[in-house]
Amino acid sequence: MVKGLYGFLTLGVLVFTGGPTHASFPLELNPPRVVVRYGDSVSVTCSTSSTDYEGMGWEATFGGKSLEQDVNVVTWTVENLTDWTIEPKCYINLNDGEQPSIVLPVILYKTPDRVSISVLSHSGPMVEGTQYQLQCDIQNITPRQNLVVKWYKGNKLLDIVTYSNVSKRPEDVSATLMISPNRNDDGAQYRCISELDLGPEGPQPHPTVTSEPLKINVHYPPTFSRPEAENHLDIRVGEEITLNCTATGRPTPKYRWQSSDFQEALFTPPSEVPGTYTCTAYNQIGEISKTFTVNPKPKGDRTKFWVIIGFGLGLAIVVVIVYAVVKYRAGPNSII
Repeated sequence: MVKGLYGFLTLGVLVFTGGPTHASFPLELNPPRVVVRYGDSVSVTCSTSSTDYEGMGWEATFGGKSLEQDVNVVTWTVENLTDWTIEPKCYINLNDGEQPSIVLPVILYKTPDRVSISVLSHSGPMVEGTQYQLQCDIQNITPRQNLVVKWYKGNKLLDIVTYSNVSKRPEDVSATLMISPNRNDDGAQYRCISELDLGPEGPQPHPTVTSEPLKINVHYPPTFSRPEAENHLDIRVGEEITLNCTATGRPTPKYRWQSSDFQEALFTPPSEVPGTYTCTAYNQIGEISKTFTVNPKPKGDRTKFWVIIGFGLGLAIVVVIVYAVVKYRAGPNSII
C-alpha cells in the first residue's frame, strides 16, 4: 500500500479522502494587462469571490499595498510610472495558510526621441545601377519587440521590418534598406517610419514617428533623344543641313564633333564638305556616339526635275491643241 497526497492507493484503486481544493483561481485582475506610456498614471483592481481568506494586498516597487482585511478588492495605483522592470503582484492569504498570487503584465513604452534616415558610406549623387544602403536610426525607444519599421519611397511602401529580441529599457535601434536607383528615381524621396504595435490594449492608432525625407539625386550616362538609325543624309551644294545629336543625361552632357569640342547638340556642317561626322555625348558617368554620313546629291537630280516639268507642260499643250481641232471640226453648234 502506497500513501499519496489526500488519498491511499490500495489494490490499484486511487481513493481521495478529501483535502483543501479550489474549484477556480481566487483572484482576478481588471484589466488583466496594461500598456502604459512612460511617465503616465496607471490603476488596476484585484478582486476575489472567495470567502475563506484573511486578507489581500499588492506587492510592487511602486504603489504596493500591505495586507488589508475585510475587503474583496484592492487597487494598485501609480501616478507617474517610470520603473521599466516593474512586476506588480496581487496576493491573497487563505485561511488554510496558502497564498495564491497573480502577476500583472505591464508594458511600459516610450516613443523615440528622433527618427532619421541616411546613406551609409556615401555622400553626394548616386550613380544609376549602383547599390546603396539606406539606414534608419531610431533613438531611445522601447519595447523593441513591439517595434515595426516601415520604408517608403514617396507614398509606396517598400519594406517592413520587425524585431523578436525582447527589451524593457529604451535603446537605439537601426534598420537598413538596399536600393539600386535608376534615372527615374532622380529626385525621389525616401523615408522611414517607427511604429509601436502594442496590441489591442495599446493606443490606437499605433504611436508613430516619421523621419525627414531623404531626397536622392541620380547621375546616369547620356542617351540620344532620337534613334541612332537612319543617319545617312543627302545635301545639295549650297544647302545647309543640321545634324541633331541631342542627348539626355545627368550631369548635362557635353558634345564632341569629330576632334573639336562644340558645347552644342546641333551642328551645321559646311555645305561644301560632305562627309562623315561623328558626335559623342559624354558626362562623368559615360559616353555614347553616333555617326552621320552626309552625301552630296547628284547634279542630275535637278535636270531630271526640270525634264519632268517640261514633259508635263508639253503634254498639256498637246491636249489643248487636240481639243481645239476637234471643236473646230464639230462646228459651232457642237456641245463639245
